[in-house]
Amino acid sequence: MSGSLVVVPGAPLLLPEYTGRADAGSALRERAVQAIGAATDLDGTDRVVLVVATDREQRGTRSPLGQRVGSHLCGLAGVGVDGVLVVAWDAPVAECRALGEHLAGRPAVTLVAVADGSARRGEKAPGHLDPRAVVFDDDLVAALRAADPAALLDLDPALAAELLAHGRAPLQVAAAALAGRGGLHCADLETADPFGVLYVVARLSAA
Repeated sequence: MSGSLVVVPGAPLLLPEYTGRADAGSALRERAVQAIGAATDLDGTDRVVLVVATDREQRGTRSPLGQRVGSHLCGLAGVGVDGVLVVAWDAPVAECRALGEHLAGRPAVTLVAVADGSARRGEKAPGHLDPRAVVFDDDLVAALRAADPAALLDLDPALAAELLAHGRAPLQVAAAALAGRGGLHCADLETADPFGVLYVVARLSAA
């Protein structure tokens, strides 16, 4: 596997079918596409592996929302999807670690984890306000900013589930895949929470 991880949001507003006249997701979409393009250029590959979570509530037979969003963003970046790893949104850390360690053996691919933070950051958030959300999200962002796989693997699955943090499992799979890589650093990171959900665009690279 290559040394890069890109984290992008799983927001429905990034998909064409949810784009309104104002296109509220345009800036977020542009940042995500740029991050994917920068990572694959650095890695010298035009292929990525998506790491996504199952939907909390399965409706019909459609692919998970994260897979659809990730595939769309990769398409806009002109990058092919070499594979998709779907992990249960509430998978235990041990399962995420095992999946990530298996993924680490793949050559010449960039990881793209579709992962949101808490969805309980405000009164109008999907899960309404929970005071613990900001602290949890601060820990998540700090782990990414420090490019610290161990800190990502320390995120509490039970707390993440209560806070509707849908990206916990994909991030822990990616963290396990990158663990032990020398020179890992955060090259870019931006956050936003316009609807009470933490959206993150980040790019981690290894020397």
